[in-house]
Amino acid sequence: MTRKLKASLLAVVALAAIGAVSATAAQASEFTAGAYPATITGQNIGGGHTFTTEAGAMNCNVTFHGEMAAATNNLTLTPTYNCGIEGLAVDVSLNGCDYVFHAGETVVMDTVKGSMDITCPMGAKIDFKITSMVTCDITVGEQLGLKSLIYTNKTNAKDVDVDMNLTGIAYTADLGCPGAGLHGNGTYSGQTTLKSDNEGTDAFMAE
Repeated sequence: MTRKLKASLLAVVALAAIGAVSATAAQASEFTAGAYPATITGQNIGGGHTFTTEAGAMNCNVTFHGEMAAATNNLTLTPTYNCGIEGLAVDVSLNGCDYVFHAGETVVMDTVKGSMDITCPMGAKIDFKITSMVTCDITVGEQLGLKSLIYTNKTNAKDVDVDMNLTGIAYTADLGCPGAGLHGNGTYSGQTTLKSDNEGTDAFMAE
């Protein structure tokens, strides 16, 4: 039986099977908008996003922006950050890096698991610069398959909530930071609502 959930913008969709699919088989999902091209935007909800490293927990307000030309399982979004940590400002430079959100297995109707990649130009890294008497730079380079994400299709609102609970993030803390060195214990958590500027008339119909 083939089942597909259409999201307001993009979202989450539960899958189409090729041939017969057993009840335990993983289902592939994709992001869809009501019409294309579509511009996808996002805004954190709740208390913001939290990126935790050896230097402590940064709290950030985040927006996202991306474009969709067609339905896809891989959605590239560019974040914009406004962060702080323990009363100190954090200047964030993306240096050309983006986030790629992957739609994975459908858990239940309107709920899909996923993962995220950080992609960067060769040699580039995201720089979280903590401003203080001694500047601390936390840099995050390209890495793939960070988990986990949960996408929830919000039919009435015509948008999609993304719960991000990423662990095992690799980063480098420079000599101005507590725990200077290379680490793999970074965590990132927060919730974002994603919307499309091109919802279409059938953006949230299930079929």
